[in-house]
Amino acid sequence: MASWIANMMGRGTATDPVCGMHVSKKNPRGGTHEHEGKTYYFCGPGCRAEFQEDPQGYRSGRKRMEM
Repeated sequence: MASWIANMMGRGTATDPVCGMHVSKKNPRGGTHEHEGKTYYFCGPGCRAEFQEDPQGYRSGRKRMEM
């Protein structure tokens, strides 16, 4: 139960920088990508591929995929 509560409070999740979905850090369906020393988590492989093409655009908020 405690892990469920921690997950709901955001400690077990990250926000996909491409689409904004909440993603499990423990088992992200789209995998992860390291960029400039930070790990990014993705909802699916398509979002990971988009991020890899223009990480600065997504990190800055200039780009965002609408779902």
